[in-house]
Amino acid sequence: MRFLAVMGLLLTSMCDPALAGTMLTLHDCIENALANHPDIRAAQESLNAGQGRVTQAASPYLPQVTASTGYSDSHALGGAFGETITKTYTTTLSVNQVLYDFGKTGNALDAARFGTQSAEKDIDRVVQEVVLNVKQAYYALLQAKKLVNVAQQSLMQTESHLKQAEAFFRAGSKPRYDVTRAEVDVNSAKLGLIHAENTVRLNTISLYNAMGLDPIRDVEIEDVLSQPTALPSLDEAQAAALKNRPEMQKAEFDIQQAQSHIKSEQSNYLPTLSANGAYNWTHGNVQAGSFEGIPLVGEIQDSWNAGVMLSMPLFEGGLTNGRVSEARANKHSIEAQRDKLRQSILLEVNQAYADLESAAARIAVMDSSLKSAQESLELAEGRYREGVGPSIEVTDARVADVKAETDYVQALYDYQLAAAKLAKAMGKGLER
Repeated sequence: MRFLAVMGLLLTSMCDPALAGTMLTLHDCIENALANHPDIRAAQESLNAGQGRVTQAASPYLPQVTASTGYSDSHALGGAFGETITKTYTTTLSVNQVLYDFGKTGNALDAARFGTQSAEKDIDRVVQEVVLNVKQAYYALLQAKKLVNVAQQSLMQTESHLKQAEAFFRAGSKPRYDVTRAEVDVNSAKLGLIHAENTVRLNTISLYNAMGLDPIRDVEIEDVLSQPTALPSLDEAQAAALKNRPEMQKAEFDIQQAQSHIKSEQSNYLPTLSANGAYNWTHGNVQAGSFEGIPLVGEIQDSWNAGVMLSMPLFEGGLTNGRVSEARANKHSIEAQRDKLRQSILLEVNQAYADLESAAARIAVMDSSLKSAQESLELAEGRYREGVGPSIEVTDARVADVKAETDYVQALYDYQLAAAKLAKAMGKGLER
């Protein structure tokens, strides 16, 4: 699988937390997550457990060999010759082999194999969810960093406006109100910057968490928030989702596994043919009283036995009927869950597609609004510097400018997140 090959390379490179101080790309963060995230390790161990069940299911095809050893001392009272005493040391090697069970073992093995394939698809599902979480955390951190820049720029503008208002007040051309209002704007901008910087810290921790790493230090990441995404048609997206989603593939393997369970349980109606043999190494003797004063003592000899057995269940009180009914009901339940999953996937694709189109349209609108807000702020500041505009006009223009910049950054974030969700919905979570 793709992520396993990536993991082997990363263990010697990108998973080192010391690299957190370098510039990380989105690809770097995804690779770190694939190498370190505990959800992926847990899913891999579930697959290993499934492979163990395959080995268990295949074991009846091989001979079952058992060795035992023991000592016994028995006394039988009475009899023609008095008390009989038997002392033995016995070592036994026995072999049992199923010759034919009418498909019970074969169907159980098929069920275990389908279960392993289902576990493999579950790993793919976990990988795609981890990748989506990394992308979301990465874009959220980019958004937060951009909003810090917006807050810093707003603080610089308000401080500059405060100096201008103080100069006008000292010159007697503007009232004290302008200075007080400017001071309020500066304080509001400082609070906005504190909030933005705190959001960066929290989102940095979220990115480390998405990568499966402990947060160590601040991280620098590549700005890809403005990169466009190729948009397929909705029909193409839906077809790709139904074909590629690991959940759908897993459901099909689960159904095949359930069908094999039905066949395996039905095999319990039929006989089982097996062969067995054993060899006994025995050391001991039998002492049976005496005859005319002479002790009766005999040696116990080694022995062996072999045979073929055909066992047929005649009446089990409905046990096999109940197991077959349960297996069939489980299969029908899984089929219903698959149909529900199909509807959920199509809904997920349509939602992500609509969000992506909406975000793309909002970017264009907000870009225009941002340019207008910046021009209005420049005009308001210019009018105030010339002494012909009121202070409140500058404040309103600055609020509108900050909102426009925030909305623009939000639209960029929503666009990238919708693209990531659409890729995951289409079963392409590992692609950019």
